[in-house]
Amino acid sequence: MTPTKRRLEGPFKRRLEERFWFGPSQRRRYDFDVTDPNIRRAVLKVSPAVISVVSFAGGDIFLVASGTIIKCEDVNGTYSSSILTCASLLRPSTDSNTMGDNIEVFLVDGKSFNGCMSAHDHHYNIAIIKITSDVALPTVSLATVDDSISTDLSESPSLRCPSSSVSLCNGDSVVALGRLGSDATELMAALGKFSHERCKFDYRELFRANCEIRKAGVGGPLINCHGEVIGLNFYDSYCTPFLPINIVLKCLKRFERNREPRRPWLGMDLTYLCVLSIGKLEKIMSKFNISSSVLVQEVVKGSPAEQAGILKDDIIVQFGDNSVRSVLEFYNAMWKKVGKSAELVVIRESSSTHLKLKVFVEETSPDKANR
Repeated sequence: MTPTKRRLEGPFKRRLEERFWFGPSQRRRYDFDVTDPNIRRAVLKVSPAVISVVSFAGGDIFLVASGTIIKCEDVNGTYSSSILTCASLLRPSTDSNTMGDNIEVFLVDGKSFNGCMSAHDHHYNIAIIKITSDVALPTVSLATVDDSISTDLSESPSLRCPSSSVSLCNGDSVVALGRLGSDATELMAALGKFSHERCKFDYRELFRANCEIRKAGVGGPLINCHGEVIGLNFYDSYCTPFLPINIVLKCLKRFERNREPRRPWLGMDLTYLCVLSIGKLEKIMSKFNISSSVLVQEVVKGSPAEQAGILKDDIIVQFGDNSVRSVLEFYNAMWKKVGKSAELVVIRESSSTHLKLKVFVEETSPDKANR
């Protein structure tokens, strides 16, 4: 396929820089210069597959974002590439009635292609865009995240995660990537540290890193020091919230099966056991001899979680046949039980034994999945 001819020049260029990028004096703030050869190699490994995506509405610029080519397939002599990005390209929020009606993808060499939205989920703000080309395009390696935190006293005082190439611990180096500049050839690479702290947004599946990116970096990849994509970046003024690839892959698999965005729902918010006060943590550990699990922060009234008898401050140690060491482990187990009942094992400070509860995992319909 011949790439499209439109370039981001003239009035388009000025409007893009005003809304999504920055002036020359500000550019260096979002560059980094590190001597660590592993970080350099990681960035260069991924960068060829990091692209810029622009959506238009009525011929005018609607939204600019970044994206990552995650798959490229040979289809009868042409190549079909799948790009992971944000669903905001269709509309900036679920409150907006304005929709983008045309999408263009700009590669690292400045060539542009018409894009077609093949899947989107406004709840998690993820989308897949398809483009076709005459040559194969570079892709990335995706890596799921191990977010478990152990409080086992026999382990390192730093509370490190189990050793794994895809484990994430507080303070681990990560890099947020994106495509910037009027011709989409400028790479944005913001170095930062991963944190188990929550961000201010309303869905708890988001993690955070202290990288600073521009709005045009939304939809770009967050990578680890091995050059693996571990998350999808969003924007905040003081950090980079990101959706772990674990959740992205579950959403895409569900979409392929149902051809519409759906997700499991129990109606409760979870966090890590280590957020408890040191006094409560000491009592729980001595009473139940646990080193890692998840804590229920909130239970929605009338939800399946409330109907099952789950209470705020319960600690979930098992879901179905799976032990629960982390928030992502719990979500993974929950996705497998959509539309079914499952047994939870919880511990409660007021109880002397493990409690077994049965919960039904609901599946949201598309009209309830929007944020």
